[in-house]
Amino acid sequence: MCAGAAGYMLNLIKKEIAEKLEISIHTVSTHLRSVYGKMHVNTNTGAVAKALREGII
Repeated sequence: MCAGAAGYMLNLIKKEIAEKLEISIHTVSTHLRSVYGKMHVNTNTGAVAKALREGII
């Protein structure tokens, strides 16, 4: 779980994604957990770091 300002920003981003796709924030969180599982990471930071290491982004 993110704390403080980082957690607040992540929740805002999830809310924006949910609004854009017309789905719930819970659904966004569920999809993110699924992606994290497939990447074998537990956090957004872990996902970004792994993507950078593997040249995905």
